[in-house]
Amino acid sequence: MNKTSFFAVMLMLTVTFLSGNTSCSSSSSSSSEVAMETETLQCEDSAAHAYLSMNIQLPLASDEASSAIRQKLLEDMGNYLTRVTSYESGENFPMYNGDEADSKAILEYYKTQLIELFGRESQQDADERASYLKEDSTLSDDERSSILAEMPKWEYNYRLEMIADTMNYVVFLSQDYIYMGGAHGGVSGNGALTFDKQTGQFIEHLIDSTAVEALQPLLIEGLQQYYADSEVTMTKEELLEHLLIEGDQIPLPAYEPYPSKDGLVFTYQQYEIASYAEGMPSFVIPYEKIAPFMTPEAKKVCGVNTK
Repeated sequence: MNKTSFFAVMLMLTVTFLSGNTSCSSSSSSSSEVAMETETLQCEDSAAHAYLSMNIQLPLASDEASSAIRQKLLEDMGNYLTRVTSYESGENFPMYNGDEADSKAILEYYKTQLIELFGRESQQDADERASYLKEDSTLSDDERSSILAEMPKWEYNYRLEMIADTMNYVVFLSQDYIYMGGAHGGVSGNGALTFDKQTGQFIEHLIDSTAVEALQPLLIEGLQQYYADSEVTMTKEELLEHLLIEGDQIPLPAYEPYPSKDGLVFTYQQYEIASYAEGMPSFVIPYEKIAPFMTPEAKKVCGVNTK
């Protein structure tokens, strides 16, 4: 197996942030007759030790289906943003409860709440670091000042964007990047959210989650291709030994796969089955291979023959 310069050839995930003063902007688009009409809103803000940017694309509520999709996206976004940094400990602030048709007001509300949250927690972190440095008798005053001046800001970027739009389905990606002063930041979010474009139904499950064992050959093949794209070839045994998993069964990704023109896209999150440096392993399983394991709802919107 060729592992030479493995980590050098792996693509490192980067997040680009906007810069400048506090601002918000919006735009709308509809690229074709069948395309879903959407509006895109952007916002940024900063505090003494934190930076925030948001980029949100939402469908316009032009009919029953698009209204249902918009409502679901707003619900998921609210549930997620109110719990940023708190993990399982509950909400940091209430969800927006105003006019759901007023996208600018929604964005402004979450921007205000989030920058207050990150500003407060990053200030506490900065104060703790300053206190630690003050107690370190091995440092000179100039060294302390230099370290404090180079202290990195916390960063938070949230994006919700449409990544697929067809006659039968539409997919939105919910993803964020958070850096809280450690060795590196991390990517999370709600993942890809797939909807039946005709009805607005959220397709919660695209794959039969009980078929993990039967799916092993396809998961192994997909991951082997992911590493092969970075010039790292692995046998099945080498792959299973390399992955950060218990036993010899590869789990399904924590987030649902999503449809594309070539098949279902599977993406593992950072640290889910591999090291941070290896990125987020992703691969496509063609419909002719994955069809037996797809749910009826997924087959319908993907136009997969159910016979």
